[in-house]
Amino acid sequence: MSVASRGIRNAFRSRTRTISIVLILGLAIGLALVMLIAHRAVGEKASTALSSVGNTVTIGPPGYSAGGQLGKFVTSAELAPIARLHGVTGVDEMIGGTLKASNLPKNAPKAAGKGVCARAGGCKGLKIQGATNLEYPGTLAFATQGLACEPTPCTPTPPSFFTIYVSGSTEPTAAVNIGASTLKILSGHVISGTSSAYDAMISTQMARKNRLKVGSTFTAYGKTFTVAAIFQTDTDQGNDTVVTSLPVLERLTGQTGQVFNAVVTVASLNELSKVTSEIERLLGPRASVVSYVSDAEQAVSDLNGVKSIALDSLAGAVGAAVVILFLVMVMVVRERKREIGVLKAIGAPSGRIMAQFTTEAVTLTLLGLVIGFAVGIIAASPVTSSLVSHSGVSSETGARGLFGAGSPVLTHLTDINAHVGWPVVFEGLVAAVLIAVLASAAAAWMISRVRPAEVLRSVS
Repeated sequence: MSVASRGIRNAFRSRTRTISIVLILGLAIGLALVMLIAHRAVGEKASTALSSVGNTVTIGPPGYSAGGQLGKFVTSAELAPIARLHGVTGVDEMIGGTLKASNLPKNAPKAAGKGVCARAGGCKGLKIQGATNLEYPGTLAFATQGLACEPTPCTPTPPSFFTIYVSGSTEPTAAVNIGASTLKILSGHVISGTSSAYDAMISTQMARKNRLKVGSTFTAYGKTFTVAAIFQTDTDQGNDTVVTSLPVLERLTGQTGQVFNAVVTVASLNELSKVTSEIERLLGPRASVVSYVSDAEQAVSDLNGVKSIALDSLAGAVGAAVVILFLVMVMVVRERKREIGVLKAIGAPSGRIMAQFTTEAVTLTLLGLVIGFAVGIIAASPVTSSLVSHSGVSSETGARGLFGAGSPVLTHLTDINAHVGWPVVFEGLVAAVLIAVLASAAAAWMISRVRPAEVLRSVS
């Protein structure tokens, strides 16, 4: 019988003991896997947050950072010098518009709503609001969110129409332009932000509601648009937004040369403060300059605390597994001291005997790993969420932006996806083998000290 076969068979000599050892090892390994998954998930979220907002500056009209009534929009001419600043790698200019959806909310009043022009301080000579044959893809609850009336208590008057937002940008895939933290193209091709073609990108919800696909057409502002791409995003506002190029929306709304929002990308986090100061100096009171980096750093520092806790717990769980298996193997060697002595007496080399016991330890550990994976799959997400929720990280982290909105990335900082991926499976297997080898070290040392003559004399 081979060494491996003998070691595997020995692992099941006592069913009760094997089950007990596997369960205890499984719980220790499961805790280690949960902490490993939490550490990886939190680390990835922290890196994403810093890379997404840590090197950007947002520019808007006066009143942008405070919310409420906005002043005059900034212009492309005013933003032009910013692109030439040292450290600036890009300037994404964006304007917005609204469309009256073709489907009306229930109990809609006959009087038309004031729309975005009233909120933006007037639309003199502009056609920000238009009509479309698209149906609103969201819910009435989201469409009426934030409506108020006086005196309270009272029931706010429902809007006279559903509003679909339009974003015209030089960077159509920038998620911040649609009030989201992610924008992933699922089908079609990304439109050019400087193109004059009537191409658009819509969300999966918009496409599903209107039975559209790539290549389909719809009307907006009296023009026919072609669906060039369908994207997936993570907010209701993003789902309700049609994305087109900046020149197209400028032409349709009369906002040529005006910029509602601009995102300046800086080469590195170290240059952000200097670039922000230069932008404030260039624009003065004509614009509001918002940077979320300080909020991101605070939030990420809280997440780093979670990472430290997870890492310490991971080390403790792995150490516990090693100690448990170590004591088990010491007990096993003592029980089989006579067997070891006989094997040595008939010429079995110490290395072969050690390999047999190591195989037994590996078998027990791998069985425990199966239990550990089950624990990890079940407990990883709730444990990670609990650690994050008690870390001080807020779901409303971030400087207040337009109409009180925070950074789209930072307001989703607590939405952490913890799952057992292939890297975790591989690391778990490697760790299991290391645990078995380390725990077998004591057994190997004890086996090497067994003297056949002494063992046989003691039992004769």
